[in-house]
Amino acid sequence: MSDTTLTPQKTNQVRRTPSQERSRSRVDAILSSTRELILEKGSARLKIHELAERAGVTPSSIYQYFPNKRAIIHALDKSYIDATNELLSSRLEGINSLEQGFQVLEDLLIDYYEWYKSEPVITDIWYSMATDKTKNDMEVQSSRESAAIIVEALSPFVDAEDLDDLKSYAMLLAHLVGSTIRLCAQSEEDEAMKLINAFKTLIRSFRLSLVYKDIWNS
Repeated sequence: MSDTTLTPQKTNQVRRTPSQERSRSRVDAILSSTRELILEKGSARLKIHELAERAGVTPSSIYQYFPNKRAIIHALDKSYIDATNELLSSRLEGINSLEQGFQVLEDLLIDYYEWYKSEPVITDIWYSMATDKTKNDMEVQSSRESAAIIVEALSPFVDAEDLDDLKSYAMLLAHLVGSTIRLCAQSEEDEAMKLINAFKTLIRSFRLSLVYKDIWNS
């Protein structure tokens, strides 16, 4: 994996936004302890009283910032989303061509894959909340945010008439990459690499359709 390490981002976007450093630290401790307990037991067995004990706070303190267990998991999930978008943005910063930008997107697949393998909490959250409407809404919003980062970075190298196509490609890539990497993380290494290579082919096809649009559409 590259020297850029993905870690859950600290967040204050919860039920009541902490206004003081002590409160922010308390929220960070709650989310960090949530991650530890999910890693040990799974999100389905997460208990508020155990979480409070692990975080060094009282259950009532937790409820000051989160209305329920589901909201805590949503906040932890959001921290992972923020981490992936931060990495995406940093990798695309300073690119000088469309080809370089698409190469960055290809290279990120391995980083995401290795992170998912090393951080099973992400997969646990996804599968335990697969039917959760808030979680699904977060997934779509995350895809939009990731797509916006891609479009902002690549649009200087795309003709104005192709911008709508770029936006569509970016949204598809952003939304499909999560499902692809989750599948890879549950597959044997050889199969995972084949799936990643297949997704790279999809990325290349999007690039070629922009570079050689007339030929591609003929």
